[in-house]
Amino acid sequence: MHISIVYILIFISSYLIGSVPFSWIVTKLKTGEDLREIGSGNVGGRNVYRATKSTPWAIFAGFLDVSRSLTAMAVPYIITWKYYFTSSELISSWFNDTLACFALALSGIGAILGHNWPIYLFSHGGKGITVVIASMAFANPILLGFWILLWPIIITIVGYSSITYIVVTFLVGVIALFLPSVMLMPWAKCNLGLAVLLFGITIIMLSRQGDNFRKIRSGEAKKMKIIKVFRGKSKLSDEALK
Repeated sequence: MHISIVYILIFISSYLIGSVPFSWIVTKLKTGEDLREIGSGNVGGRNVYRATKSTPWAIFAGFLDVSRSLTAMAVPYIITWKYYFTSSELISSWFNDTLACFALALSGIGAILGHNWPIYLFSHGGKGITVVIASMAFANPILLGFWILLWPIIITIVGYSSITYIVVTFLVGVIALFLPSVMLMPWAKCNLGLAVLLFGITIIMLSRQGDNFRKIRSGEAKKMKIIKVFRGKSKLSDEALK
């Protein structure tokens, strides 16, 4: 099978799996309401909290979304990696590792497109945060560690979650370019492929933040004050909704 066909199949499979709207399903089962018509209209964990007023339900929806995104990346990629890339005569070569890593990047991009514009909800989805977490958890957990470390630093400086997610994901993409080979996973040995995955996700996330950026410019958006949470002066759930 030609490599282009493999890439197309990976992308389509990742998109279709990534389109499963668990946050919408959870809200529908819990409240009987359409999540797209509540709060921000975003099909994601934060809006599930607005709809259900329940932190456990929001966490559950977020967990399902992350698991779905992880599956959307892992299943198509693992199948093709096992039956195509590792069976190639180029196995263990730099070229074959690069092809495999770009296939991984393509699966992640397909997953976030499915999350943000799910075919099952006529393209009304989330903003990609769960896919960011899932993509790094699968591609390289070390990068996820960097993301978790950078997030509180950037949110403290910037204050706006919409900007923070984008900046942190971009910075981790830069880190991926310089990650030592000993820190790379056997199924993702190409630094450039990892960076393409994260930069691609960053660009797609940017395309879903138009409303948030307009609110920031108009002064309507409120800053998250994480320090107040640590001091016990505010609840994390309240700050997360800003």
